Amino acid sequence: MKAQPDSSSGNLWFRVGWLILFVCIWAGVPKAGFGSDVARAEVEVQEKEPFEDRRVVVPDPLESWNRAVFSFNDRFYFWFAKPVAQVYGAVLPEGLRICVRNSFDNLAMPVRFVNNVLQGKLQPAGVEIGRFVINSTIGFGGFFEIAARDFDLQPYDEDSGQTLGFYGMPGVFYINWPFLGPSTFRDSLGRAGDYFLNPLHYLSPDIYSSAGLRVGKEFNEISLRIGQYEDFKKSAVDPYVSMRDAYIQHRAGEIRR
Repeated sequence: MKAQPDSSSGNLWFRVGWLILFVCIWAGVPKAGFGSDVARAEVEVQEKEPFEDRRVVVPDPLESWNRAVFSFNDRFYFWFAKPVAQVYGAVLPEGLRICVRNSFDNLAMPVRFVNNVLQGKLQPAGVEIGRFVINSTIGFGGFFEIAARDFDLQPYDEDSGQTLGFYGMPGVFYINWPFLGPSTFRDSLGRAGDYFLNPLHYLSPDIYSSAGLRVGKEFNEISLRIGQYEDFKKSAVDPYVSMRDAYIQHRAGEIRR
């Protein structure tokens, strides 16, 4: 069962999306990134096998910095984030923590909706509206994922970094941020855009309460993923390189889909 958006309103949102995208590109994105030698050099199409996936290569000119930040984030995870998340998980049962994650995901609907519209994906944008209405009402404020479970309305995860990539902006260069982890120049711009689209950042009147909500969201997520990072490190010869490459290929796949 798929939600079908109204065609007239869809056309209006499509025009508005194109206008917003045009303004953003000319106001804040380096023009040399589009259609330039940098963009062409970033993508390598491997011809060894007929059905081999395209491999995206993003330069890493800040490798020394990125490796230092990777080490910092690694220690922060094992020395602080993981122990705190384990205590948090011991207090709150997993089912409740999943409900908390669902509510944060439901609240972030404007990020997905706007970026689907900007990419001209009007049916997915309509699905996101339908999901939000169902989960916010029957799902008690988004705590329960009713739309996917009972109506087969799956989320269409799109963000501003994917939108920039959809219109041809390359990653430019890889960067690892303290606490936030792997990114690229493009995805860092996109993250800034998503910040202003996410209602989570407007729920609290002061910056401290807003920051507390974001930190709580992250620790809730960490508590549900304990063990994944540990397994990843064990299987990697060079965890930094493996993390970088996995991130770049994952983001490339999200943009191509």
